Amino acid sequence: MRLGSVLLTAALLTGSTTATATAAPAIDWQPCRDGTTVECATVTVPIDYARPEAGTIDVAIARSEATGRRQGTLFFMPGGPGDSGVDRLLRGNVVPDAVAERFDVVSFDPRGTNRSHPIMCDANLVAAMPNAVPEAGAHLADIQEYARDLGASCREHTGPLIDHVDTVSVARDIDTIRAALGERQLTLYGRSYGTLAGQMYAENFPRRVRGLVLDSVFDHGLPVSTFLTTQVATAEDSFTEFAKWCAADASCALHGQDVGQVYGELWDKAVAGELSLSPMNLSMDIVNRFYTPDWPGTANRLRELSGGVAATRAATTVPFPIPAFCGDQRVRFSSEREWLSLWHKQSAAGPTIRTHNAWLALSMCSAWPAATPNPQHVTDIDRGVPPVLILNSLHDPATSYEWAKDVHRQIDRSVLLTYDGWGHGVTTRTDCTKAVFTDYVVHGRTPRPGTHCAA
Repeated sequence: MRLGSVLLTAALLTGSTTATATAAPAIDWQPCRDGTTVECATVTVPIDYARPEAGTIDVAIARSEATGRRQGTLFFMPGGPGDSGVDRLLRGNVVPDAVAERFDVVSFDPRGTNRSHPIMCDANLVAAMPNAVPEAGAHLADIQEYARDLGASCREHTGPLIDHVDTVSVARDIDTIRAALGERQLTLYGRSYGTLAGQMYAENFPRRVRGLVLDSVFDHGLPVSTFLTTQVATAEDSFTEFAKWCAADASCALHGQDVGQVYGELWDKAVAGELSLSPMNLSMDIVNRFYTPDWPGTANRLRELSGGVAATRAATTVPFPIPAFCGDQRVRFSSEREWLSLWHKQSAAGPTIRTHNAWLALSMCSAWPAATPNPQHVTDIDRGVPPVLILNSLHDPATSYEWAKDVHRQIDRSVLLTYDGWGHGVTTRTDCTKAVFTDYVVHGRTPRPGTHCAA
């Protein structure tokens, strides 16, 4: 893949000040690879926007040009943290055809991930993730010691970027890309953790926002305890919906069985070290299957694990770069007792599923040896920003519907569209969700307050 490059110098941004970049030469777009119309390039950005002289990195970007009469640029912010916007575009456009006709769709690999100077750490340490489940013998001190050791290796192999992978820095990169594109404003579309980038962009660059879509919303204003309990509760809700389906549908591989009991027995085996997966990986393996959702596959997986036929199969995981997450999450535990108390609270919120993948990440963040430039805070978006469109599934396994309602309350000029179904990611679910998204992006129209799209 041949990549072009452009260097921009940006000033320090504070509050809602808009970046002022130097005159931007045209981006040198080149085909990403043979057989695709998607184009790739790089944009060079400061590692630290407060000290541009401290060095730069190249951020990988990709573009799918409008197929018809061009109206503007839509910027897509992928989830994770750790997902690749470049790969997303290479797999096919991320917006409905009616939007792809009118808008160039541009995306990126956020700093510290994939093609954009990825965080590099000692491979042996990364492969030795600690146990994080107290009933399986986990202790906070062991996790924190591991986090400090891993963080030191990441700093050694990555350099100063380790302190600047927070989402405000990502938002500033987006504005540098905007300037390089020669666009006065962007229409932004964030999905999952990418919705935090959208919120941070609107906070810092309100006058650069033509429109903002937040699909499956990350709520950055939650304290750690509430964050964990609500995320586990939404995963528990997805398991309950799966159990209802399995009880009603004879095609379910566990039809007629208590799937909660099946999972509970597997959890006990994992805690005892009698399963091929750790308890944390068991939870991640099952919850990740609810993203689509893939209920038949979930039942098959539980049956495989119960029968012991998948003893050597690796857990299904999602990218989860700890440094980027810790750059947005300030976590402090005063004692092991406080940590254990929080474990019991989250387990009570999800009595079947027990935990979610954020538990290990937040435990590590409590001792991560790098800065937290963007700690939790309630989203504060200027009323000059156009109305924001928020979309969320009623039964989302990762970003709780309660989070969507909370962010909706935080953003004065916003409308929440509810998809009365399951899974993570709403925009392209049904003709209804596609139509709402398209009408907003193309015409700037929001649906009526309280609008629902049927499952």
